[in-house]
Amino acid sequence: MSDANATAYLPGDPRYGLQDEALKNYYRTKPAQWAIFCWDGSGMADRRHALLQEQKNYVRGFGERVIGYGHFVSDDGRDMLGTSFFMQLPDRPAANDFVFGDPMNKAGVYQSADIHRWSNSFGKRAADYRRKGLQQFLCTGPKTGTPEFYRAHLHAHESYFASYCDSFIFRGPIRSADGADNTGTALLLELPDRTAAEKFWNNEPFARNGGYQRDARIIRWVFGD
Repeated sequence: MSDANATAYLPGDPRYGLQDEALKNYYRTKPAQWAIFCWDGSGMADRRHALLQEQKNYVRGFGERVIGYGHFVSDDGRDMLGTSFFMQLPDRPAANDFVFGDPMNKAGVYQSADIHRWSNSFGKRAADYRRKGLQQFLCTGPKTGTPEFYRAHLHAHESYFASYCDSFIFRGPIRSADGADNTGTALLLELPDRTAAEKFWNNEPFARNGGYQRDARIIRWVFGD
């Protein structure tokens, strides 16, 4: 294996062989996608419950533009804490409009909404995933390492993820506003329990070597349908 490929993406990945400016251009020209995390304010459980079907109908209206839709829940699965959307929308104003139109947002359920440009690494959607009846988790974290750090660990990172390929609902990097730069990660996967999710995250090469030291999260999640 050449030195270039030893630190790059794996065969079969649309990014395979791309580096530096060619990789940035791949992301710049790829249709924009968005990871949207909305967190409920306190005392909103009843209002959320009353609006859940209306929200489902709202999301359903976006058809194939919906990559994934689901809810953050407590570790015991009893309480909903918020909602996440992974969407293909043309630009940030369209993502803002999507959040603005969400019935729960209109009703004041959310105390905050975080909108991140994101890239779906393999074009898979939650609807494509064959569910196993286990627990689902969102893992996300901002990058804290240098570009050299990420180049050094990229091949190990991608190889590690490949070993979990059957568990990923979908995955991808969080991007800068223009899409060119990798600023973090956001992925969904299905595993037996939180212990398994923590094992997955703690052994991931970037995380294991200190690449996600700020605000890395493992959040239990459930499908929105």
